Amino acid sequence: MSRSGSRVAPVLWLGIAGVLVVAVFFAPVVTGGWCAGAPVSGSSTCGTFERSIIGMDTSLWPWLPLTVIVCTITALKVRRLRSSRP
Repeated sequence: MSRSGSRVAPVLWLGIAGVLVVAVFFAPVVTGGWCAGAPVSGSSTCGTFERSIIGMDTSLWPWLPLTVIVCTITALKVRRLRSSRP
């Protein structure tokens, strides 16, 4: 493997680890809902939730942008390392 390739591999692994961390903390993998009935018509209430693997309340909106940010930073770093010649 070339010198620049040996510098790129750790950055790629760090990017993969970053995406995995973002997925564990922010990917909505558990969804559910609840309803509370009331004797008066029209006053019942319902709600839904999405949680990550670790049980933290989340949704698609923090997970998707954070994944894109981690991938973009990784790609820019790899591109910079590949373009710089030793």
